[in-house]
Amino acid sequence: MARFKPYNYDQSLMVPVTLSEQIEPGTFEYALHHLIEARYDDSFLAEAFANDDTGRPAYPPKLLLKAILFAYSLGILSSRKIENACRHNIRFMALICGEAPDHSTIATFIQKLGPHVENVFAEVLCVCHEEGLLEGTHFAVDGLKLPTDAAKEWSGTFAALKKKRDKFKKKARALMAEHKRRDRRLAKGKTEVTGETKSPAEKLLEKARKIDAFLAENEPRAGVNGKEVQSNLTDPESSKMHTSKGTVQGYNCQALVDGSHQIVTSAHVPEGGQDGRVLGELFEHAAARAEAAGLGANYYEGAELLADANYHSEPNLEVCEVHGLDAVIPDPNFRDRDERYEGRDKHIRKARPKETERFTLEDFRYVEGKDHYVCPAGEILPLNARAHKSVRGIFRKYRITGNACDTCRWRTKCLSRIAKKRTLSICIETANPHCQAMRAKVDTKEARRRYSYRMGTIEPVFANLRHAKGMNRINYRGREKVGVIWKLCCIVHNIGKIALYSPEYGVET
Repeated sequence: MARFKPYNYDQSLMVPVTLSEQIEPGTFEYALHHLIEARYDDSFLAEAFANDDTGRPAYPPKLLLKAILFAYSLGILSSRKIENACRHNIRFMALICGEAPDHSTIATFIQKLGPHVENVFAEVLCVCHEEGLLEGTHFAVDGLKLPTDAAKEWSGTFAALKKKRDKFKKKARALMAEHKRRDRRLAKGKTEVTGETKSPAEKLLEKARKIDAFLAENEPRAGVNGKEVQSNLTDPESSKMHTSKGTVQGYNCQALVDGSHQIVTSAHVPEGGQDGRVLGELFEHAAARAEAAGLGANYYEGAELLADANYHSEPNLEVCEVHGLDAVIPDPNFRDRDERYEGRDKHIRKARPKETERFTLEDFRYVEGKDHYVCPAGEILPLNARAHKSVRGIFRKYRITGNACDTCRWRTKCLSRIAKKRTLSICIETANPHCQAMRAKVDTKEARRRYSYRMGTIEPVFANLRHAKGMNRINYRGREKVGVIWKLCCIVHNIGKIALYSPEYGVET
């Protein structure tokens, strides 16, 4: 009978380990280790420590940064889980030279790193440029709507929050009245049990006081159109956003990606949850990052920019013109006009068959001195409005007075079925000229061909961050803290590209 050696995976071994041998060439940790050691200047944290004469020596910031970035690359986002990995995972031990920082040290370091994370981002971007991973001619932009540590039920306008507060107080009063009635029915001599938790009425009153404190310390948030948008008590800077998977309370994290090797050249968390006005703030930061990385202040000038229909707005397109970007940003209905779009007929409203050709503006005669029009029947259309504003622009309106249209023999050729009087609208100023120009641009074959590259440029980046790296939510509050975590994740993505394509950092030389 054959005999085999027994084995047990629960046993412990004492093995001599050389830390440098655990960082194998061609891996992410190899690129991370050599890049941080060569590029990262941690002198800015020296002032944060006052242990020159007394106190315990601090952990080197380079080691902590390596541990955090490597953990993020594996989808480990919790500081407690990072602490556990540093104590038990041999690759973490190799990166931090056997040190074992606790979770509070790691969380405190992330907080201190916040104002300086842009420097780390710029250094990694500079390495990408030196390794030839940036083309600088084609870019795509998109946003990832991530939920944060904020409850949706604490969102609402100030009027809705006041209504919720009054509801809490009313219910608390009812509960307190019921408790008093019960107390009167209890036998005398019974005392309260010490150490009890808060009663339901006390919890409701505490919620009401929380709303009162928020309303006293904050002002209503104004949206894009000037109307009030919902505020959140637990995270006032977060926004309620609609996604394909439901409504989330969080932030719209933006990424600008180079089309050559899918390098994130700018990562930013703008104010507000919608894409319609973010390009101005995004490219302001992108230009600063490019200059800090040695790419030049005008790095994006003349480059192609691809974005989906959520970015199609007049403010965004104005930003593209200011920065000299060759943008292709279609309007939400551009596929209805695309001949290649299958099933487009169900999206196009069928026009009624015309009974007869109607009069056009050329059939009406303008009298310049009197500023009115004369219709084919000889009736006068005086000026009705000098500057009528609508979503299409500003118009001068001329309209017939009286009941001349009721008995006109040309009525069927002049008016539609629902119109009672003839009105001429003369456009004197077009609204949203950039949107209309872009609408005409995206209908060309060349623009459609260029736009087809958008998904292959930006979506794999988000797939890597969301699914491979586990970036499905950010358990922090505040736009600044969320921005730090978002930039660190994008740094991890860029280092992964360096490890994949760069001979210097990917393979031992």
